[in-house]
Amino acid sequence: MKKTNIKTKAIAAVLSVITVFSVGTMATSTAFAAETHITAGTTFTNDNKVSLDRDLVQVKNITSSTLLKVLEGATKYGKYLSPFLGGVLDAFIEKPEERIEKKLTELSDKVDKIFDKIDASEASIKTKITNDLGVQSFYNVFVKFKTVTESMNKKISDIYASKLSNVDKIAKIGSLTGKYDEWRTKFEDVMGELNNLCKKPSMTKDGNIFELAYNHHTNNVMLSGEAIDNAKPVCNHVLQVYAAGCATLTESLTAQLCYNNLSEEAKKTANPEYTAHICKEAKDVENEIKTVSVFLAGEENAKNDDTLKGMYDKLMNSTRTIFVNKGHEQTALSNVLRVRNHKSKHADGKYWGNRGEHVTDEFNDIFKTSVLSYDKAKAIAEYVRGKGITIRQFLNNNGFNTSNLPKDTYFVTVKAWKDSTGKRWLGYNYQKSFYKGFNIDAKGAGESNVQLLDCGINDWKLEQWNYSVGGNACAFVIK
Repeated sequence: MKKTNIKTKAIAAVLSVITVFSVGTMATSTAFAAETHITAGTTFTNDNKVSLDRDLVQVKNITSSTLLKVLEGATKYGKYLSPFLGGVLDAFIEKPEERIEKKLTELSDKVDKIFDKIDASEASIKTKITNDLGVQSFYNVFVKFKTVTESMNKKISDIYASKLSNVDKIAKIGSLTGKYDEWRTKFEDVMGELNNLCKKPSMTKDGNIFELAYNHHTNNVMLSGEAIDNAKPVCNHVLQVYAAGCATLTESLTAQLCYNNLSEEAKKTANPEYTAHICKEAKDVENEIKTVSVFLAGEENAKNDDTLKGMYDKLMNSTRTIFVNKGHEQTALSNVLRVRNHKSKHADGKYWGNRGEHVTDEFNDIFKTSVLSYDKAKAIAEYVRGKGITIRQFLNNNGFNTSNLPKDTYFVTVKAWKDSTGKRWLGYNYQKSFYKGFNIDAKGAGESNVQLLDCGINDWKLEQWNYSVGGNACAFVIK
């Protein structure tokens, strides 16, 4: 059963005072009373349930959002972790229209959404992690963490939807992570183990879990951008599970902070069955929240490269234009290809005896240095041809800028050569020059001969000619 978010006019006052409730109940009472005209003081109903008063401003309409306000105000880690969690989860809620319709302002709603996505893809991801990457031990701990946090998230949903008093809701949500010893046994140990395995999931292969997924996919592609994209389903799944799990744990731990800051009178109204599992030491709860933050997000104003999100971001933001050649090399390429128009300025209509050599050498000199070899360029072109897209599309998909490449530019795969027929002393000589390449805008096109020059003379017919065939050629540039 999903949670229901209740919004009233007084919520602005609630949020404005939550972050200062630890200063003292009188300050809270004054701010709230001024907004709602309710006389300060603790009151009880006939069935011994607490009504809204100065001690319970922070628990009115208790939701994950109000708990996060407590988190932000009660511990220095919360100011960084709270918005971080929301941002990470938002990044994986992919359909904008769903955000608009449901207005996922609640962290708990976002976690529900993410766990639904996780469950939908779990079978295929299991195969990728256990079979493709070969890290069964990582997957076992990963699933253990997912199972306990997803179960907790469902319990939190049920608690929000229940008819418990708000104090009991807070206490029951807080009880799910338990006292410090319970926290360590049920959550901190598995988090620590998973964190270590994320950094080093394999005993035989180098790299963290994201690098492992990337390295696996380099064996079947030509460019690093493809490997990053192919690794993304596993990488996203891992980060989603970790972030959703951490958000759930944070929600429960924050409920403990919230409960501990209530007045003694308010605490007495809570069910002892719940409060028996709440850590009474604020420092311990803060340390537990710090553990979650450090493992997932790190700390504010820190480098945080070795956190799960840091490792994920490093891969997703890494260079997409590396030639990996199906796992055989790592050659960094410029994201701008070298391009030249091959219409010769010497095409004056007159026959020249050395025109063929001159045009051929001139063309080859353009692509002589700092370019990927012709045989590797051809391997890439044939690979793209088999994918059913144009070379331009392939380049754009993988981080190259093709704005400098005119339409129907040819991707050079064999250097230019001269073809000559006849001899001048025989009264005729025909010279032509060609190179081989693939049209970057023609889907499925094969390698073609592209003509550079047609020059010749025929004394018997009193004819001579010299013209250059226009067009553009391009090649990868090695950094």
